[in-house]
Amino acid sequence: MTFRSRGVFYLPGRVRCPLAGVGGRGDHDSNRLVLDGGDTEVTVDRAAGRITVHHTLPCARRAVVCDLAFLAEGTTAAGRRTPLCVHLKIMKSGGRFSLDLHRHLRTQEALVAIEIEPFEVVVSDGVRSRVVLDGGRVERLALRPPLALKLLKSIMTRRDHRGEAGAAPGPARAEHPIADLSLGFGALGLRWMMARARLTSTGGPDSALLPAGSVAEMLANGAWELTLTALSRHWLPEVVKRDLFLFGLDDLPLLDGIKAHGLGKGESLRFGFDGGRGEVVLGERRAPLPGALDVARAYLEFHMLGGLLCAQVESERGTTAPAVAVG
Repeated sequence: MTFRSRGVFYLPGRVRCPLAGVGGRGDHDSNRLVLDGGDTEVTVDRAAGRITVHHTLPCARRAVVCDLAFLAEGTTAAGRRTPLCVHLKIMKSGGRFSLDLHRHLRTQEALVAIEIEPFEVVVSDGVRSRVVLDGGRVERLALRPPLALKLLKSIMTRRDHRGEAGAAPGPARAEHPIADLSLGFGALGLRWMMARARLTSTGGPDSALLPAGSVAEMLANGAWELTLTALSRHWLPEVVKRDLFLFGLDDLPLLDGIKAHGLGKGESLRFGFDGGRGEVVLGERRAPLPGALDVARAYLEFHMLGGLLCAQVESERGTTAPAVAVG
């Protein structure tokens, strides 16, 4: 199978998706391939377990020529199963390839084993080819991460807003924030928060108290709102613009301004879901959200903030429903 056009494509694998059954994507379509343009050719050979990325043209500095994300399932030393995501960006500056390979976790516990689709990834410039990802490298990344990733993790910080003044629901409160967190960087006692994400029940207090409710059940049957707020003008605007493409939102006219300039500091983007239908809200303007369940599922399965929201939802309910890995 060969891919040459710009787009987001999902590949089947051995790992069952955390939110299988939501939307139209297959239950085991747990591997994501993203092509930002039409200059890259990617061949997927499932029988050989190989993905070949072929790109011959010179590029601007650190241009992304291929973006691969693999949902996986890890096992902690205590025997707990937890999803994670292995995310590989293949970039190019001029004629030179570079890589950004990292993992996205939902637990602070060390992993002792990982299950993932065993793809080998090969990069070719038309003259030379080299393997940039294989089972051994994935295992080392997941179980024995390099010092650079450990240092990055040590300065990342997040804040749980549940329980803060005004965050908890009152008896007559119609909106129930079941997940509310901000993410950023911290060092020497200082914090620089980048983004805040909030998942709210909008169907009344009782609807947010489903016993042992799973994220999949809430998305498919409940009334919910996801709010993303930029807390900085640094880093996040470019991330948000790319997210519009990754999650199929870059063709919505309502979001043309964000696509061009990003999300401004203090600006919020809201997504409403009700019984499988959806809408997107920016300021006082709103528009229907086509394929709402597929958009929500992709965000919660493959995005870092989406996965952390799911973790909060499950902890709120005290359930052990499948966790979500993001990238």
